[in-house]
Amino acid sequence: MNLHKDYARLKVITAKAGENRPSVVFLTSCMNIQTSIFAGKIEDEFNIKCIIFRHSEINAFKEIEADYLILDCAGLTLADLDQLLREVHEITEPPNIVLINISQTEDIDFVLYWERVLGLMSSESEPRIILERLKRIFSGEYWFPRDVLHNFLRQNRKPKKWSGRTYNLTRRERQILQLICDCHTNANIAEALCVSEHTVKSHLYKIYRKIGCKNRLEASSWASQNL
Repeated sequence: MNLHKDYARLKVITAKAGENRPSVVFLTSCMNIQTSIFAGKIEDEFNIKCIIFRHSEINAFKEIEADYLILDCAGLTLADLDQLLREVHEITEPPNIVLINISQTEDIDFVLYWERVLGLMSSESEPRIILERLKRIFSGEYWFPRDVLHNFLRQNRKPKKWSGRTYNLTRRERQILQLICDCHTNANIAEALCVSEHTVKSHLYKIYRKIGCKNRLEASSWASQNL
């Protein structure tokens, strides 16, 4: 796999020379020989300690003290992933996050809104490739598939098209848009507003039609620019 062809590199703040090596937590839903081998490869490659946790073992993410959290997304729904990212970002000093074993990149653009997510790697990535990308991430780079970045940019460069169209939104619709902008799921919104998920979906349909959006990502971008 050609890294320069399939993945985009964006430079961020590089670690200062002489700083301690990063600490890493590997969070997975299943503890098996593959996860142990992978954690061992990380330790050997970077001369650091990589601690493995199961999702079910974490009562609160504030228990995790690490510079980087490698999150195994195998078996997670997009809603589960969004909730996990929310919980991690609620920590006072959240770790940087690398997502691995992403089964498909369609509709995964929302992870780019979470500032601590520095990398995303598909389930087809070989361990050797993952280690190469981790090395770049540990040195201060982002690593995302180009199609994810391209889709994100396409959805978020429409300020002129959407400007000045808030007059026909109800108070409830504005509330829901704000919650979407804060990355809440339909279930979270329903709980916060004391309504059913069906009612939330009905409001979303009306919102999309009023502001001319096709999906949640576009609505979130519109809300961040217009509310």
